[in-house]
Amino acid sequence: MTKGNLAYAVLGLVSQRDEGIHCYELTGECQALDDHFWELNYGRVSRVLDTLETDGDLASREQPQSGKPNRKVYRITQSGSRSLDDWLLEPVSDEPKPLRDELSLKLLFLGANRTSEVGELIRQQRSILMDRLNRVTRRRRRLLKTGIEMRVVEMVIHGAELRVRADLAWLDHVQLTVSEVE
Repeated sequence: MTKGNLAYAVLGLVSQRDEGIHCYELTGECQALDDHFWELNYGRVSRVLDTLETDGDLASREQPQSGKPNRKVYRITQSGSRSLDDWLLEPVSDEPKPLRDELSLKLLFLGANRTSEVGELIRQQRSILMDRLNRVTRRRRRLLKTGIEMRVVEMVIHGAELRVRADLAWLDHVQLTVSEVE
């Protein structure tokens, strides 16, 4: 199986837990790391865990809980560690990503002459980005509690913050450009 980035993110998070990790906890950590890269829920993370276990990259054991059903706790296997290490050392893909940004597509087809509609889209997007910036701040606080090595995590969080700020700067540029058309 060719694994995607989400599978490697899961392998990486599981690898940091010598004692293992269960799906609910892992889902929370995935969302804490960067919940705007992937729309993650328990079901999606569970499917990735099942696939990684089937492929031999993870092993699980039942963990008893008082008054609740047992839960599955996952640990990375030697095969999973090798797979993760191989992936970590591969160069990052240089293939361009397809245009996926919904706002860019809307602007492309809406046109700059529809200034009130463009202005409303920009206002809505700015609100979304400000919310995302607040989530990055909350994510930073949540990650401090997880025990993940923070020096590297801080670099990732800082990158997420810079991307949001760059998107906000782009919105300023779009708004200025559209106002010049008027």
